[in-house]
Amino acid sequence: MNGAGDSQPRATAVQLRAMIRAVVAACLLAFAASANAKAVKIERNSANLEFTYAWPAQAAAIPALDRRFRAEAQREYRRSLVLGREDKKSYRQEQRASVTDFYSKVWSIAGETVRLLSLQYQHGTYTGGAHPNSDYGALLWDRKLNRAIAVSDLFLRPSAFASLTRPVYCKALDQERLKRREGEKLDLPEFNACPSYAELAISPVDKNRNGRFDTIAFVASPYEAGPYAEGEYAIQIPVTSQLIAAIKPEYRASFERQRQ
Repeated sequence: MNGAGDSQPRATAVQLRAMIRAVVAACLLAFAASANAKAVKIERNSANLEFTYAWPAQAAAIPALDRRFRAEAQREYRRSLVLGREDKKSYRQEQRASVTDFYSKVWSIAGETVRLLSLQYQHGTYTGGAHPNSDYGALLWDRKLNRAIAVSDLFLRPSAFASLTRPVYCKALDQERLKRREGEKLDLPEFNACPSYAELAISPVDKNRNGRFDTIAFVASPYEAGPYAEGEYAIQIPVTSQLIAAIKPEYRASFERQRQ
Protein backbone atom coordinates (compact mmCIF):
# COMPACT_ATOMS: atom_id res chain seq x y z
CA MET A 1 0.00 0.00 0.00
CA ASN A 2 1.31 3.41 -0.87
CA GLY A 3 1.98 5.89 1.88
CA ALA A 4 1.09 9.55 1.82
CA GLY A 5 4.43 10.37 0.28
CA ASP A 6 3.88 7.87 -2.54
CA SER A 7 0.37 9.07 -3.42
CA GLN A 8 1.25 12.76 -3.83
CA PRO A 9 3.20 12.50 -7.12
CA ARG A 10 0.44 10.37 -8.61
CA ALA A 11 -2.22 12.94 -7.67
CA THR A 12 -0.06 15.73 -9.05
CA ALA A 13 0.32 13.90 -12.36
CA VAL A 14 -3.44 13.41 -12.59
CA GLN A 15 -4.04 17.07 -11.90
CA LEU A 16 -1.46 18.05 -14.50
CA ARG A 17 -3.06 15.86 -17.16
CA ALA A 18 -6.49 17.30 -16.32
CA MET A 19 -5.13 20.83 -16.57
CA ILE A 20 -3.51 20.11 -19.95
CA ARG A 21 -6.78 18.63 -21.26
CA ALA A 22 -8.68 21.69 -20.07
CA VAL A 23 -6.21 24.05 -21.74
CA VAL A 24 -6.30 22.12 -25.00
CA ALA A 25 -10.11 22.02 -24.96
CA ALA A 26 -10.31 25.76 -24.31
CA CYS A 27 -7.81 26.41 -27.09
CA LEU A 28 -9.79 24.30 -29.57
CA LEU A 29 -13.04 26.03 -28.64
CA ALA A 30 -11.47 29.48 -28.99
CA PHE A 31 -9.98 28.75 -32.38
CA ALA A 32 -13.14 27.01 -33.62
CA ALA A 33 -15.20 30.06 -32.69
CA SER A 34 -12.71 32.36 -34.44
CA ALA A 35 -12.68 30.14 -37.53
CA ASN A 36 -16.47 30.31 -37.84
CA ALA A 37 -16.68 34.06 -37.18
CA LYS A 38 -16.03 36.72 -39.79
CA ALA A 39 -14.51 40.16 -39.52
CA VAL A 40 -17.09 42.94 -39.30
CA LYS A 41 -16.96 46.23 -41.17
CA ILE A 42 -19.79 48.72 -40.92
CA GLU A 43 -19.78 51.46 -43.57
CA ARG A 44 -22.42 54.16 -43.92
CA ASN A 45 -21.58 56.92 -46.33
CA SER A 46 -23.72 59.90 -47.27
CA ALA A 47 -23.36 63.54 -48.25
CA ASN A 48 -23.13 64.44 -44.56
CA LEU A 49 -20.87 61.72 -43.19
CA GLU A 50 -18.43 59.02 -44.24
CA PHE A 51 -18.53 56.41 -41.46
CA THR A 52 -16.48 53.25 -40.87
CA TYR A 53 -16.30 50.98 -37.83
CA ALA A 54 -14.56 47.60 -38.05
CA TRP A 55 -13.31 44.76 -35.86
CA PRO A 56 -11.59 41.42 -36.57
CA ALA A 57 -13.05 37.90 -36.58
CA GLN A 58 -11.46 37.05 -33.21
CA ALA A 59 -13.48 39.82 -31.57
CA ALA A 60 -16.65 38.96 -33.51
CA ALA A 61 -16.37 35.39 -32.16
CA ILE A 62 -16.95 36.64 -28.61
CA PRO A 63 -20.68 37.49 -28.28
CA ALA A 64 -20.28 40.01 -25.45
CA LEU A 65 -17.47 41.82 -27.26
CA ASP A 66 -19.29 41.72 -30.59
CA ARG A 67 -22.38 43.27 -28.94
CA ARG A 68 -20.20 45.93 -27.33
CA PHE A 69 -18.69 46.98 -30.64
CA ARG A 70 -22.02 46.97 -32.46
CA ALA A 71 -23.58 49.15 -29.77
CA GLU A 72 -20.66 51.58 -29.89
CA ALA A 73 -20.78 51.71 -33.69
CA GLN A 74 -24.49 52.54 -33.64
CA ARG A 75 -24.04 55.17 -30.93
CA GLU A 76 -21.09 56.84 -32.67
CA TYR A 77 -22.85 56.79 -36.04
CA ARG A 78 -25.90 58.58 -34.68
CA ARG A 79 -23.80 61.16 -32.83
CA SER A 80 -21.49 61.77 -35.81
CA LEU A 81 -24.40 62.03 -38.27
CA VAL A 82 -26.07 64.76 -36.20
CA LEU A 83 -22.78 66.65 -36.09
CA GLY A 84 -22.17 66.01 -39.80
CA ARG A 85 -25.51 67.53 -40.77
CA GLU A 86 -24.79 70.65 -38.75
CA ASP A 87 -21.27 70.91 -40.15
CA LYS A 88 -22.55 70.54 -43.71
CA LYS A 89 -24.66 73.66 -43.26
CA SER A 90 -21.55 75.55 -42.17
CA TYR A 91 -19.52 74.22 -45.09
CA ARG A 92 -22.14 75.47 -47.54
CA GLN A 93 -22.11 78.91 -45.93
CA GLU A 94 -18.32 78.92 -46.16
CA GLN A 95 -18.52 77.83 -49.81
CA ARG A 96 -16.94 74.47 -48.97
CA ALA A 97 -19.94 72.33 -49.90
CA SER A 98 -17.70 69.50 -51.15
CA VAL A 99 -16.26 68.95 -47.66
CA THR A 100 -17.77 66.06 -45.65
CA ASP A 101 -17.19 64.92 -42.08
CA PHE A 102 -15.77 61.47 -41.53
CA TYR A 103 -15.47 59.01 -38.67
CA SER A 104 -13.31 55.89 -38.69
CA LYS A 105 -12.53 53.40 -35.94
CA VAL A 106 -10.72 50.21 -36.88
CA TRP A 107 -9.77 47.51 -34.37
CA SER A 108 -6.91 45.10 -35.07
CA ILE A 109 -5.26 42.15 -33.32
CA ALA A 110 -2.14 42.83 -31.26
CA GLY A 111 -2.02 39.19 -30.21
CA GLU A 112 -4.02 36.46 -28.55
CA THR A 113 -3.53 33.52 -26.23
CA VAL A 114 -5.93 30.82 -25.06
CA ARG A 115 -7.23 33.15 -22.35
CA LEU A 116 -6.51 36.70 -23.53
CA LEU A 117 -7.33 38.71 -26.64
CA SER A 118 -5.33 41.90 -27.08
CA LEU A 119 -6.78 44.53 -29.43
CA GLN A 120 -5.64 47.93 -30.66
CA TYR A 121 -7.61 50.58 -32.50
CA GLN A 122 -6.91 53.59 -34.66
CA HIS A 123 -9.58 56.27 -34.54
CA GLY A 124 -9.80 59.18 -36.96
CA THR A 125 -12.27 62.03 -37.40
CA TYR A 126 -12.67 65.17 -39.43
CA THR A 127 -15.18 67.87 -38.47
CA GLY A 128 -14.05 70.84 -40.53
CA GLY A 129 -10.89 71.93 -38.73
CA ALA A 130 -7.41 72.58 -40.07
CA HIS A 131 -6.62 68.86 -40.14
CA PRO A 132 -8.11 65.48 -39.27
CA ASN A 133 -7.72 64.23 -35.72
CA SER A 134 -6.52 60.77 -34.73
CA ASP A 135 -6.03 58.80 -31.57
CA TYR A 136 -5.15 55.27 -30.56
CA GLY A 137 -6.53 52.88 -27.97
CA ALA A 138 -6.34 49.33 -26.70
CA LEU A 139 -8.52 46.70 -25.07
CA LEU A 140 -7.53 43.50 -23.29
CA TRP A 141 -10.28 40.87 -23.11
CA ASP A 142 -10.24 37.99 -20.63
CA ARG A 143 -12.12 35.10 -22.24
CA LYS A 144 -12.60 33.26 -18.94
CA LEU A 145 -14.00 36.31 -17.14
CA ASN A 146 -15.81 37.38 -20.33
CA ARG A 147 -14.94 41.03 -19.86
CA ALA A 148 -12.28 43.62 -20.50
CA ILE A 149 -9.51 43.98 -17.95
CA ALA A 150 -6.69 46.47 -17.44
CA VAL A 151 -3.12 45.42 -18.13
CA SER A 152 -2.34 46.14 -14.47
CA ASP A 153 -4.98 43.53 -13.50
CA LEU A 154 -2.60 40.86 -14.77
CA PHE A 155 -0.19 41.52 -11.94
CA LEU A 156 -0.02 40.33 -8.34
CA ARG A 157 0.34 43.97 -7.36
CA PRO A 158 -1.30 46.46 -9.78
CA SER A 159 1.53 48.94 -9.20
CA ALA A 160 4.12 46.37 -10.31
CA PHE A 161 3.41 46.92 -13.99
CA ALA A 162 4.31 50.61 -13.92
CA SER A 163 7.28 50.14 -11.58
CA LEU A 164 8.80 47.51 -13.88
CA THR A 165 8.09 49.14 -17.25
CA ARG A 166 7.90 52.90 -16.79
CA PRO A 167 11.65 53.63 -16.50
CA VAL A 168 12.28 51.64 -19.68
CA TYR A 169 9.36 53.23 -21.53
CA CYS A 170 10.20 56.83 -20.59
CA LYS A 171 13.85 56.37 -21.60
CA ALA A 172 12.88 54.87 -24.97
CA LEU A 173 10.35 57.66 -25.58
CA ASP A 174 12.95 60.36 -24.87
CA GLN A 175 15.36 58.70 -27.28
CA GLU A 176 12.73 58.59 -30.02
CA ARG A 177 11.76 62.23 -29.44
CA LEU A 178 15.37 63.39 -29.63
CA LYS A 179 15.76 61.43 -32.86
CA ARG A 180 12.71 63.05 -34.46
CA ARG A 181 13.71 66.49 -33.18
CA GLU A 182 17.31 66.07 -34.33
CA GLY A 183 18.71 66.30 -30.83
CA GLU A 184 16.78 69.38 -29.70
CA LYS A 185 14.19 69.78 -26.95
CA LEU A 186 11.00 71.79 -27.39
CA ASP A 187 10.28 74.86 -25.30
CA LEU A 188 6.91 73.37 -24.34
CA PRO A 189 7.40 71.33 -21.12
CA GLU A 190 4.33 69.15 -21.72
CA PHE A 191 5.92 67.77 -24.89
CA ASN A 192 9.12 66.84 -23.06
CA ALA A 193 7.48 65.09 -20.10
CA CYS A 194 6.74 61.36 -19.98
CA PRO A 195 2.95 60.87 -20.38
CA SER A 196 1.02 59.08 -17.66
CA TYR A 197 -0.04 55.55 -18.49
CA ALA A 198 -3.68 56.70 -18.40
CA GLU A 199 -2.95 58.77 -21.53
CA LEU A 200 -1.49 55.86 -23.50
CA ALA A 201 -2.84 52.90 -25.44
CA ILE A 202 -1.07 49.95 -23.81
CA SER A 203 -1.37 46.43 -25.17
CA PRO A 204 0.46 43.11 -24.92
CA VAL A 205 1.74 42.07 -28.35
CA ASP A 206 2.56 38.65 -29.79
CA LYS A 207 5.18 39.60 -32.36
CA ASN A 208 5.95 36.10 -33.61
CA ARG A 209 2.29 34.93 -33.44
CA ASN A 210 3.03 31.81 -31.41
CA GLY A 211 0.20 32.30 -28.92
CA ARG A 212 2.18 34.08 -26.19
CA PHE A 213 2.87 37.78 -25.65
CA ASP A 214 6.52 38.81 -25.89
CA THR A 215 6.21 42.60 -26.14
CA ILE A 216 4.30 45.45 -24.53
CA ALA A 217 3.27 48.28 -26.87
CA PHE A 218 2.78 51.85 -25.64
CA VAL A 219 1.19 54.26 -28.13
CA ALA A 220 0.90 57.97 -27.43
CA SER A 221 -1.61 59.70 -29.72
CA PRO A 222 -0.73 63.05 -31.33
CA TYR A 223 -0.50 65.83 -28.71
CA GLU A 224 0.14 63.33 -25.87
CA ALA A 225 3.94 63.14 -26.23
CA GLY A 226 4.58 65.79 -28.85
CA PRO A 227 2.92 68.28 -31.21
CA TYR A 228 0.53 67.14 -33.92
CA ALA A 229 3.21 67.36 -36.61
CA GLU A 230 5.24 64.64 -34.86
CA GLY A 231 2.37 62.18 -35.07
CA GLU A 232 1.92 59.27 -32.70
CA TYR A 233 4.74 57.77 -30.67
CA ALA A 234 4.68 53.96 -30.66
CA ILE A 235 7.20 52.42 -28.27
CA GLN A 236 7.62 48.68 -27.73
CA ILE A 237 9.48 47.14 -24.82
CA PRO A 238 10.28 43.43 -24.43
CA VAL A 239 8.68 41.10 -21.93
CA THR A 240 11.31 40.00 -19.40
CA SER A 241 11.59 37.19 -16.89
CA GLN A 242 11.21 39.75 -14.11
CA LEU A 243 7.96 40.99 -15.62
CA ILE A 244 6.57 37.46 -15.93
CA ALA A 245 7.45 36.70 -12.31
CA ALA A 246 5.29 39.65 -11.21
CA ILE A 247 2.25 38.40 -13.15
CA LYS A 248 -0.53 36.43 -11.49
CA PRO A 249 -0.01 32.66 -11.90
CA GLU A 250 -3.18 32.22 -13.97
CA TYR A 251 -1.86 34.61 -16.62
CA ARG A 252 1.82 33.64 -16.78
CA ALA A 253 1.29 31.02 -19.49
CA SER A 254 0.12 33.84 -21.79
CA PHE A 255 3.58 35.47 -21.73
CA GLU A 256 7.11 34.54 -22.73
CA ARG A 257 10.44 36.30 -22.41
CA GLN A 258 11.35 38.02 -25.66
CA ARG A 259 14.17 36.18 -27.37
CA GLN A 260 16.98 38.43 -28.53
